[in-house]
Amino acid sequence: MPHILIYFLALLSLSTSPNWAKLNHMPVEVLGFYRLGIAALLLALWILAKKQLWKTQNNPPINWFSKATMWAIVSGFLFFLHLWTYKYAAKNTSISNTMIIFSSNPIWASIGAITFFGEKISKQLVFSYFLALLGVYILVAHEFNLASGINYGDWSAVISALFYAAYMLTGKKARHHFDNVNYALIQYATCAVFFGFCILGTEASITGYDLTSWLAVGGLVLLPTFLGHFSFTYLVKHMNLSIMICGKLIEPMLASIIAYFVFREKISPYAWVAFALTGASVLVLFAPVVFKKDKA
Repeated sequence: MPHILIYFLALLSLSTSPNWAKLNHMPVEVLGFYRLGIAALLLALWILAKKQLWKTQNNPPINWFSKATMWAIVSGFLFFLHLWTYKYAAKNTSISNTMIIFSSNPIWASIGAITFFGEKISKQLVFSYFLALLGVYILVAHEFNLASGINYGDWSAVISALFYAAYMLTGKKARHHFDNVNYALIQYATCAVFFGFCILGTEASITGYDLTSWLAVGGLVLLPTFLGHFSFTYLVKHMNLSIMICGKLIEPMLASIIAYFVFREKISPYAWVAFALTGASVLVLFAPVVFKKDKA
């Protein structure tokens, strides 16, 4: 499958995440533990079946004390920090504040991509950033409120954006040494372990949840985790990271459309304008790729 198609399938899968989370009734740390733990277990079983366990991309056994392995573990830890701070922001400030502040993550990711990987920022990408960020701003600006000052939730959204950018950058670094399956296993297992520590710290229950919650866990594992994040970590080795992050700004729009059909949430006139701007940004960003052979 061409990389561009994998990319858009990943975006669609990632956009289902808030809707699955809304269906789930587990605490954040329990949901994160099950989501990433089950994903890691399934990957481990797959690798064992294929007899590819603990192999790097060049096939020698993994050295747990090598820099390559440390990059993968650090990426998993940063992924955990991103998920935790994002959920904290959503619970301690408005969803609108969370969305618009977190939308700064492409800026940090692009700075990192330029600094560490020598990626170039084209005028086309800058224009796409402008349209996408304007779309996100219009979507939530009428509800965006800092009248009472910046609170811990707002700061958490800023930190989450930084952690997400760092997670993508370290993931790109780790993928220079690991195939995607082994890298994802280390990343998901690391993330699950830290969510497990959170459960111990909060003494949250890991049992007694309804069927809907378990179905939501399964949906999160299959769609946002495997078809979403797993595809993204595959693509970071084949696509420009700044372009990938910019295109990701269409997620709030896709999530809103899904929420409309699943939960009958209304789509405001602001949202339709935002959809048009974000859609235009994606067209500007990917039209040259769509109309010529995918070179990734």
